[in-house]
Amino acid sequence: MVFPIRTLCLYVFSFLLTGTLLAQRGDGSLFSSYGIGLINNDNVGYSTRLGGTGVAVQSPYFLNHINPASSVGILGAYNFMIDADVKYQMMNISTSEESIDLNRTNLSHVAFWLKVSKKSAFTFGLMPISSVDNSFLETTYFVGSADPYSKYTKNYGDISKVFLNYAYALHPRLSLGVRPYYLFGHVNNTNLYEVQSDVNGSVDSFQLNLKNNYSGVGVDLGMQYIAYKKKDKKIILGLTYNAPANISEQLSEEVQLLDSDSLLFESSGEMEQMDFFQSAKAGISYQNKNWIIAADYVYKYFPDSWEDYTAAQQVSLGVEYVPDFYGYSFPKQLNYSAGLFYDTGNYLFQNTPVSRYGFTAGIGFPIQNLTRLTLSYQYEKQGSTSLLAKEITHGITVNFNLADIWFQKKGYK
Repeated sequence: MVFPIRTLCLYVFSFLLTGTLLAQRGDGSLFSSYGIGLINNDNVGYSTRLGGTGVAVQSPYFLNHINPASSVGILGAYNFMIDADVKYQMMNISTSEESIDLNRTNLSHVAFWLKVSKKSAFTFGLMPISSVDNSFLETTYFVGSADPYSKYTKNYGDISKVFLNYAYALHPRLSLGVRPYYLFGHVNNTNLYEVQSDVNGSVDSFQLNLKNNYSGVGVDLGMQYIAYKKKDKKIILGLTYNAPANISEQLSEEVQLLDSDSLLFESSGEMEQMDFFQSAKAGISYQNKNWIIAADYVYKYFPDSWEDYTAAQQVSLGVEYVPDFYGYSFPKQLNYSAGLFYDTGNYLFQNTPVSRYGFTAGIGFPIQNLTRLTLSYQYEKQGSTSLLAKEITHGITVNFNLADIWFQKKGYK
């Protein structure tokens, strides 16, 4: 039975249009309570198994989302590809008082790549910008009242971008890329207040719901230059710039009693412009027929209006080995990947940056014809019990590369 890849492509595309795939969830991290949550840095798909590396990577087989200029370098025996991730994460969160385990499964991104000529390629897709998913319990008091309330807070939501990437080979050694996108999403903040004592005159238990809606436009830019080339060996330099998006925010809120349908208060604010972060990346890679060895440096800058954020730097290393992608021997068709990273941390807790580090490893299998499945493992540690929480995450990502030949007729003699 022939795998119905074109039918699957159309189904996935229709899900995108109807919003079925847009319901992404976050990692469950307490650090996602900061601002817009955990920032993704375009680390999806191929770069996930390379430790987030990809600025100077120009894979001939896989779609690299880190650099918008890299997609024109795909030289496989196909001109169309679907790239998608399904991610499972198990997280342990330890504070000075308790330790809990969380589990998450979600579709992290989906993209459609089409090479329209030897020099140009388009990619259309959806990927996350940030995610929020956390909850905590505390005791609080209201001004003018001695009655204690148990406050249960639940924050959840995400910000995503729908993008159209265009990459063009300006010269055999130089490729440029531009990725305009539409940004959208919301973050919900639900606060449940329950009175801890039955005191005459006290306010009944109630719920405060806050919702931040986001929308805007932005652009990512990329460049890759082959600085050295001899036969199948080459050294590539790469640069990217994620410009600050032009984004608007709208806050709506409502207060209602828990034991009735009574709505005590409701309001919806006007759309207001907000500042957004930006990042610049530089990378270098060595590539030959079988190997890719790459290193990246990332600088993330946040506006002054983002309290508890600080400028951060990240370094990452990645390596991939592909013995014989189109070979007939199954072991030689496998691809092997590994990577590691260190981030100085963009979140401040008590004026101290919260750093994170981790490593990755992956292995890919041919499934049918040009279709490939890659399994990768990610380990990440962020924070400590003295800096809000120590979070250790174990992740398993299944990356699907479903490739095909479109808009070409087969010829027979």
